[in-house]
Amino acid sequence: MRKIYLLLLIAFPLLASAQVITYDTIRVSPNDERNIHRTQRQQETAQTQQGRRVRQEPILLDRSSVSGFVFDKSKLRYGANIGLSLSRNYTVLGLGPQVGYLFSNNFMGGIGVKYYYTKLRTYDYEVKSSLLGVNTFGYYYPIRFLVFFVQPELSYIWSTLKYDSAGIDDRKESGLVPSFIVGGGLRLGGSHITLNYDLIRHSRSPYPSGFFLGVSAFL
Repeated sequence: MRKIYLLLLIAFPLLASAQVITYDTIRVSPNDERNIHRTQRQQETAQTQQGRRVRQEPILLDRSSVSGFVFDKSKLRYGANIGLSLSRNYTVLGLGPQVGYLFSNNFMGGIGVKYYYTKLRTYDYEVKSSLLGVNTFGYYYPIRFLVFFVQPELSYIWSTLKYDSAGIDDRKESGLVPSFIVGGGLRLGGSHITLNYDLIRHSRSPYPSGFFLGVSAFL
């Protein structure tokens, strides 16, 4: 009997430990909270969804770091060419608004329109002309006080020539007149004083045949 009791005392702990091992390896439902694989899958799913949200978040770019042209309205410059000359035999009235953009400290470019009316009186005839033109222009500043100027221009001119002598009919003319003005001079703040020249020299060009003075101002 003592041997039987001794064997039972030795076998009882072994049976208890075996029962614990068996408990850990029993089969449970996939959705049972005791299922360690269910908890692991939930963690992996949460990490995957978080990674997808991070990838789907929009990336906001800083416009200041984007290379290329970015329009800045504070760099706009407004100016005008004004023509005014009144005398007994010659009259000029004109206005030419212009809009420029300061692309850099060394270059400004832009566009403009203008309307001019001229009247010339001689001893035997009178000429009245009107001009409506559009242009693009550019000012280059190699140094602070020096400027080089270029202005392609296309104008439509219509004029009437009236003779004082009886029997001579009035003559009317109209048409497109191209010009290409280049020049250079001084920059004084927002103003320019340049000596200009028309490279095309069309027979009906509104500009003199030689060099002429040009003045413009921008704010």
